[in-house]
Amino acid sequence: MSRIVVRVPQWLGDAVVSTVFIRRLRRRHPGAYIGVACRPPLAPIFENLTEVNSVVPLPKDAGVMGAARALREHRFDTAYILPQSARTALEPWLARIPRRIGFGGDLRAMLLTDTRPYRLDLLYPRRYLALLDDAGDDLAATPPCFPNPALSDARMKELFGSAWDALPKPVLGIAPASIAPARTWPTDRFADAARRFQKETGGTVVLIGTAKERPIVEEIAATLTGCVVDTSGRLSLTELGSVISRCDRFLVNDSGLMHVAACFGVPTVIPFGSSDPTLILPPWGRVAGLYHQVIDCQPCRRNTCARFGDYRFACLKAVTTDEVASAFAPLEKAR
Repeated sequence: MSRIVVRVPQWLGDAVVSTVFIRRLRRRHPGAYIGVACRPPLAPIFENLTEVNSVVPLPKDAGVMGAARALREHRFDTAYILPQSARTALEPWLARIPRRIGFGGDLRAMLLTDTRPYRLDLLYPRRYLALLDDAGDDLAATPPCFPNPALSDARMKELFGSAWDALPKPVLGIAPASIAPARTWPTDRFADAARRFQKETGGTVVLIGTAKERPIVEEIAATLTGCVVDTSGRLSLTELGSVISRCDRFLVNDSGLMHVAACFGVPTVIPFGSSDPTLILPPWGRVAGLYHQVIDCQPCRRNTCARFGDYRFACLKAVTTDEVASAFAPLEKAR
């Protein structure tokens, strides 16, 4: 029996998209033993994935040698390395895994037995599938997966103050933060979109973010007068999926959470700035990417804007709250 390990990236969105790769890998090797190597916080994404036999946690503080020892214990014969870093190529090399397949480039290629180019012109999930020489022509057959556990009544009341069914409907989930300023829609526009939603529907706004993102979430919450629930820093990874899946609408930046929402078919609107949505937008679910070519440096791959004055973040500012409000209607009809 072939023993295959997939080394997945450390970022949430990349990890979610990697489940597409894993599902198609299983389809190609139905009898293989397939493991996933990942950072421990991401393990819940893969632990209940039916295509995966085991999860190998690789704590960052274990270092490269610790990761190599963990991989060596499983006696894998093939490794697919999805990240592009030198460290993730070094780990299976030190683990003496005979076949190591990943994206080439610079000295990293010396650590691999098979390389493929990382093609930025391909749709996001198809970049990973290139390691399988898979064009990804039928992506709808293998959508991504994310955990969606049932939350107890007690936990629901702890998070929302009542049962979910008791919240004023509809529910708009908002995730206003991002690690990349060049892909973060202005906070005041998120707040404006939330106020407009409450005025038009009388529904509930559920604000989502990490503990570090709480100041942004609180800034928005302070401007709202209707039913608002602040979950920032209060959700586990699996609870995150459970809450997003229950939302009637979701407004989020070009970030990993848009891929989570796509797993559940939640009508999702994403204001795009620096990135080209035709290459990033999830091909599953019900999503709308709002994008305007208003400045000559678009699209770009920068996490921070390199322009100044009125040109700074011009691409993000081009997306209006009117457009966001209008974009939900066709998504909600496409059930």
